[in-house]
Parts: sequence; structure tokens; C-alpha cells
Amino acid sequence: MCTATYFPLNTNGFVLTHSRDEKAIRPLARPPREFIIGERVITFPQDPQGQGTWVATSAQTSVCLLNGGFKPHTAKAPYKHSRGLVIPHFFNYPAFFAFEANYDFFGIEPFTLLVAEVGRLVELRWNGNRLFTHEKDPERPHIWSSATLYTPDVIEKRESWFRNWHHQNLQPSVEAIRWFHQNAGDGDQENSLLMNRQNTLLTLSLTSIVHQDQQVNMIYQDFTQHTISQHLIHQLYAIA
Repeated sequence: MCTATYFPLNTNGFVLTHSRDEKAIRPLARPPREFIIGERVITFPQDPQGQGTWVATSAQTSVCLLNGGFKPHTAKAPYKHSRGLVIPHFFNYPAFFAFEANYDFFGIEPFTLLVAEVGRLVELRWNGNRLFTHEKDPERPHIWSSATLYTPDVIEKRESWFRNWHHQNLQPSVEAIRWFHQNAGDGDQENSLLMNRQNTLLTLSLTSIVHQDQQVNMIYQDFTQHTISQHLIHQLYAIA
């Protein structure tokens, strides 16, 4: 599920923001903390059910995941493991191309993975049978909506909200981007960016990862606990 946006910064950086849309009965997420994966320090919130995550960052690379590939699919359980484990697995590889070439995607439910670094943005979609990789323009803003949760018409509508808002906010602050994630819509609460479908499926948290001035800051807001925290990654890109 989920919604994600990407904005380049004039200061040689970017902001990757992810709204986690999930079932209300999902166990409460654990707040972000540091993990050592592949000899790197990786920061991410954790799903206690699958032990995975939907968004994570090292000092150099930020990654987030949305459920579904290009269109809704029929689940064919049991799957090999939760999609949430794809991100921790990703950081076991030294670089994106090694992950793309060597990771075993078969047996995993369809998903979209976004990989962002300064000067590079990659969209990877797994449809359950085939992998599609697309290099996106890192100098332009982008928005993604989960194919399993939003119809093509709604996805197009959300993209128009994004374009219209961006035209009025050509160089938005992190606060403005987070405002967009919490307020964009047309009154239809089921499909707004801060969504709620009869309190059974709703936006549970909002995470922004800010790469700026050779530092990374993760801002994590848990709507279920009414908490917000910031996590500063101190490592420089040169030693990531």
C-alpha cells in the first residue's frame, strides 16, 4: 500500500517521504533505530509482525517500498517471506546493481521499491514474475501511489494534486512536503493522502528522509501513538 514522494533539493540532496497506509489491526510499529546490516548502519522503523520495514536509510542510500507492482493482483499465499524483509535484504548488497542482479525475487508478493541517492533515483517493480527497473530523473519531483490500494483513476487524480501543489511550491521545505502528505485531497477521505477507510485501513505513519549537507535526517511521525521523532545519521557519504 502506501504513498511516496521525492523532491530534489538545491543543496545537492533530496527528500524522500513515505505515508504508510495499512490495516488498523496491524501490530504497532517499533520506532526507528539503528541496525548493522552488511557492515553499514541502517536506520528504520520495524514491523514486529514480519520483522521488516517499509522505509530505511543508510548515510548514502534511502529506500522505501510500496505494495503492488503495476496493477492489483490476486494474492497467491503462502509467500516465501514478507515484502517488508526486502529492504533489510537490500542492504546486504554493496550496491543497487548487485541487488538487482543477484537477489531472488521469486516467491515474493508484487511490490515497488524506490532507491534514492544524491544524483540517482531508481524505481524497481516486481510483478511476481518479472522485474522492471526504471531510472527516474533525480532532478524532478515524483509521486507514487500503491497499485493495490488506489485505482488508476485515483492515482492520476493524486498526481494532479501533486502537480498543482508543486506549481505553487516550486522549492518546498520539508515541513511543506509533510503538510502535503497530510492535507492533499478533495474531501474523499478514502483516497486522500492522509487516508482513512472506516477506521479499518488508514495512514499509520509518515516518514521523511532528508539528505542534505552530507547528513541524513529521518523524521518519523506515528499517527497511532501521536508521536514524532528525528534521527540524525552522522556518517558522511564518503564512509557510508
